[in-house]
Amino acid sequence: MIPNVDEKYAEIYERAGPYLDTRHNDLHVRIAYGFALRLLEEYREADEAVVLPAVILHDTGWKTIPEDQHLKAFGPKMTDPDLRRVHEVEGARIANEILTAVGYDAARREEIVAIIDGHDSRETAMSLNDKVVKDADKLWRFSRTAMEIDHRRFGYELREYFGWLERQIDDWFFTPEATRMARESFTEARAALIG
Repeated sequence: MIPNVDEKYAEIYERAGPYLDTRHNDLHVRIAYGFALRLLEEYREADEAVVLPAVILHDTGWKTIPEDQHLKAFGPKMTDPDLRRVHEVEGARIANEILTAVGYDAARREEIVAIIDGHDSRETAMSLNDKVVKDADKLWRFSRTAMEIDHRRFGYELREYFGWLERQIDDWFFTPEATRMARESFTEARAALIG
């Protein structure tokens, strides 16, 4: 269970669970959820009932892609953006099925599905809710956990990976608060990992 998950999203998380046991998505979703909660405190006009389920469900589509193909579809050495797109389309389908099964509000369900269907490939944001989801998703990369995982899976020495990651901060985020959080988290994680 995600720490501090609101009870109203617990069934969504439980149903998403079987789709999150690949690519470290169980850890990714927990950490992104925590960042989403922090962003929602700053952007109170965003709709928590859209943002939090979207964060929980956004990467469920990776389960439909063979694990030996994953690294072609994400990260600094991505070679197959079409495969990345597959995880978005499949994730939108799975999210729709889960949200329908739990009887989720239809209008919010449609918005969540639309956000997931493009959360990585769509370079613009459709709404503030979309911005918060996209930013929470990417903020995970600046957590100590992600840095420890990602430098290995992408084949970088830790210092080299830190250099690459730091150069992304100004380009990746939609909200000023996410940029601030990324810098803060990056600085703390780097200090803990390499001093």
